[in-house]
Amino acid sequence: MSEAYSDFLVFVDESGDHSLESVNPEFPIFVLAFCIVSKEDYVSKAVPSLQRLKLEHFGHDQVVLHEGRSASGKAPSTGSCSQSAENGSCRG
Repeated sequence: MSEAYSDFLVFVDESGDHSLESVNPEFPIFVLAFCIVSKEDYVSKAVPSLQRLKLEHFGHDQVVLHEGRSASGKAPSTGSCSQSAENGSCRG
């Protein structure tokens, strides 16, 4: 890759209650997670694997995978196209 930039990508996500003043007693957890991956592995392994998964299961790769939607049983978001919850096909 380029020497002007890092050879790694860092993905960061948080979940839970980040308040230190009024902690939610029903969910008193805060998690901060990091994933560090080399750009070479991202381009050559991660992206093709995710595209393959999307194509096999939804018929296109415009699906946005998001934990909140999958945990609730909702169909993944397709961005600009309308998606059928039954088969995941893009109708837009």
